[in-house]
This record gives sequence, C-alpha cells and structure tokens, in this order.
Amino acid sequence: MTKVRSSSVAGRHLGRTAGLIGAAVGLTAAGTAVGVAVTRSATTRVRANQLAGQAGDDGRAVADVPARELRQQDPLGIASRPADTTVLVAADDGVLLSVEEIGPLDAPLTVVFAHGYALSMASWTFQRRDLAARISSANGHRPTARLVFFDQRGHGGSGRGDAEHATIDQLAADLEAVLDVRAPRGPVVLVGHSMGGMTVLALAQRRPELFGTRVAGVALISTSSGNLADLDFGLPQLLTRLRAAVLPVAAWTMRRRPAFAEHTRRLARGIVSAVTWSLSFSSTDVDPALGRYVDAMIAGTPVDVIAEFYPAIAGMDARGAIEPLRRVPTLVLTGDADKMIPMEHSRQLVEELERTGHGTTDFVVVPGAGHLVLLEKPDQVTAALSELIREVAAAPSARRA
Repeated sequence: MTKVRSSSVAGRHLGRTAGLIGAAVGLTAAGTAVGVAVTRSATTRVRANQLAGQAGDDGRAVADVPARELRQQDPLGIASRPADTTVLVAADDGVLLSVEEIGPLDAPLTVVFAHGYALSMASWTFQRRDLAARISSANGHRPTARLVFFDQRGHGGSGRGDAEHATIDQLAADLEAVLDVRAPRGPVVLVGHSMGGMTVLALAQRRPELFGTRVAGVALISTSSGNLADLDFGLPQLLTRLRAAVLPVAAWTMRRRPAFAEHTRRLARGIVSAVTWSLSFSSTDVDPALGRYVDAMIAGTPVDVIAEFYPAIAGMDARGAIEPLRRVPTLVLTGDADKMIPMEHSRQLVEELERTGHGTTDFVVVPGAGHLVLLEKPDQVTAALSELIREVAAAPSARRA
C-alpha cells in the first residue's frame, strides 16, 4: 500500500583562466553529482596540505580543524549534538568508522543513520535533536529507540581506505560492521540520505536475509537505485555537455593531484558558490547559516575522496535490492525540486516496491525542497521518520527480532 503525501543549486592568461574555469566546472560536477556541490567560502579555511593529512602550521591534527569549524557553524549551536556514546568501529579492511549514539543500549529499537556524499553525520543535526527529544529520551517513559549515527569512510571523523575500496558495496560492508558491533541484537531501522540511501540498498543486495528479520524498517531520503550517470542537474544542455567533457580530466586531477585540485576549488569558490546553493536547496528563504554549515562539512571531505567515490555512485545499480525491502515498512521521501536526484527516481523506487510484497510504502513529497531536504525542511523529514519508527516499534515482528 502506498500512502502518497505532499508534505511537500588575451593569450596565455586567457587560456589559463579558461582552464581554471573548466576545471572548476569539472570539479563541481564531480563533487555534486548525486551528493552536493563542492565547497563555498569555508574551503578557504582548509588548506590543501591539511586535506592531504599533514599537520597545520600550529601543529594541530588536521581532522580537528573541520570538526571544530563544523561545531561552530552548527545552526543549532556549538553544543547542539551531545552524544551519550562515542566509539570507533573497525570495518572489514581495518578502517575506523566514527560512531555517535543517543539513547540507552537496552532500548527496544535501534535507528541507524547513513549520510550522503561529501557530507557527514552532522547533516542529521535537526533530526538528531528532535528525534532524541521524542523517542530516545526517557521523559518519564521508557525510550522508544536508540539513535546511531556514523561517518562514512573518508568523510567526517572516519578514516580513509584504499582507493579500490571506494565502492558502494564497501559502504554496505561498513554499515554491516556498524550493525554487528553497535546493534548486534534487536530490530533495526535503517535511514539513508542520498549516498547513504544507496548504502542501505547495497546492504539489501549484500545481505537480503537481514531484511524482515533484523532490519525491520527502512527510510530512503533523496535516493536512487541507479541510472545516475546521465543526470543533468537542471543545467542547460550546453553546460551538461561541457560537464561530460571535463569530468574525466577533473576526476583524474582530483585523484592524482589533490593539492592542485583543492587550490582550484578555492580559486573558483565564487563560481561554485552559486552552484552549491542551487543544487542543495530550493527555497528562497534558506538561512545562510545552513550554507556555511554545508560548507564546513564539505570542507572536511578531501577532493580525492570525492573523486574516488564518484564513479561508484554514477555507476550504481541497486535494482536487485528492491525485493528485500518489500518485506519491511519503507519510507521514500524526496523534495519536489531536487535537481541532484530528481523526484522521478523516488517515484520509480516506490513503483518497484509496490509491485509485490507484504510491506507498506509511504511516499512523502516535500514541496519546495531540494536535495538537502533534511536540512532545508527538517520538520517534515523528522515527522515522517517519527511515523515510520512508531509503526516499526508497534509491530509484533519487530518486538521479536
């Protein structure tokens, strides 16, 4: 059953300039396809040698810089995301994944959040605050759920792996490791945004037997099951052709010459600034603090990490993941003005989920929202997630998991 609800970015001098602009367009394309655009002004505060893993001039560890800036830019305040538990989980190749949890270990339900491309767990800041208040704090009653947030490899506070492990299947293996270590028992709801949703779909392909047993519910926000390589991101046809022409060169540069690529995206910050806003948000009244917040997240994602994951995202084909998801309640949520992963991709997911199966599918379209709907229209996203969590928590099958 589908419940469709509208809750609804002269000579040598000229040649060099043209080359920088072309590279900027390419870097923007590589950095935004399926996730968000490359950074805006916050990039000026993150030096290329820092992103390459070296210490800053003052000797501080590089990882401390984006994290501190991100806390300062948080639209909810510098102390807005307290965690009850902070741990590191080792992936199957030894990469350490940063995990933060809210709620007691003995909560009857665990909700695990996977963030999008070039972002971090901080992208869930509004849902983290509001869901914690609603379902993971006692308030005189037993908490409904424990909330688990983690940074995907190469993003946020998590470690990096080898380039050959920059695949969606590896992200699914990482999610499985988080489940094994932090939620080894009891029912689980998986929530993914963009690349995080693809991570959930890839887990369904990798471990289909988990769905309907351990995994009792799924939320896919601004997500697609594939066919992403040909997206035009709402650009005119000429710019789409330009993006296709420069993207291979830009991706190679980001992987092989990350310092130069980082320098280029700093030089081109005025160009990519407008693209970032257009591709991330749709509303005209978005708080500028949200733009700075997104900047800080992306500034913490090295350009070579962005380049390494782009082919995996563009080549994603998760149609085989649909059957396992038909066994559980599934929320599909999108903004109706998403230029990164247009609403039609979510509609197709719903149609595939509805063909057969015993689970329920809730299709929520948020009007006036772009790809970062979880930041742009947080109340609608939190409300839809709360309803899914209540449905799963009330199901007898979830209580037996």
